[in-house]
Amino acid sequence: MQILKDEVRNKIMKAALLEFKREGYLKSSMRQIAQVAGITSGNIYRYFTNKEQLFDAIVQPVNDQYTSHVYAIGQKVASSQAQDTTNKLFYFYNIELTIIELFKNYSEEFMILLNRSEGSKYESAKSDLVNLAYGILERVFSRAKGLNRLTSVEDTALARMLSSTIVEGLCLILRENDEGDTLKKLIDQLLTVYTEGINKLIKQM
Repeated sequence: MQILKDEVRNKIMKAALLEFKREGYLKSSMRQIAQVAGITSGNIYRYFTNKEQLFDAIVQPVNDQYTSHVYAIGQKVASSQAQDTTNKLFYFYNIELTIIELFKNYSEEFMILLNRSEGSKYESAKSDLVNLAYGILERVFSRAKGLNRLTSVEDTALARMLSSTIVEGLCLILRENDEGDTLKKLIDQLLTVYTEGINKLIKQM
């Protein structure tokens, strides 16, 4: 009996992944997910109380991993007293590596989290990601200039632009590519261009 329950639950999870990816949290319904899973509408509620709980099952694991990694690295950057920008960039690159690995391993779940979570408690995930990236860049740029924080409007705008650009690029790749090898190649290329550009900017500061 337990094997049957696990099988049904897995069907629901797979159907939910497809439905949330296609329609997003806001437009998806438990009824439609049940239909895709090949079960009755009443049966789906034996496994998940509501759509919110089902959405949690899909995106919370990857969201928790991402938040944990980025928070830990962000704390190290914030507490570091070193003036050497290479040290700061080391932490920034670790954040990039964390992001790219999560995208590679949880591409569909991450795509849903960042692009299809409107109406859920995760809907700020994309803007939170931009803010976190900006926080790191702001710290890196300010240290490169020998400052505690950025004071130039131009430098602040640059950091915000770059933060938004990398997140939008990652989201675009996820939205338009399902094939694993292609996805990984595009993300690797994007991150290579991005990090090389940051290095050049640092040298000019």
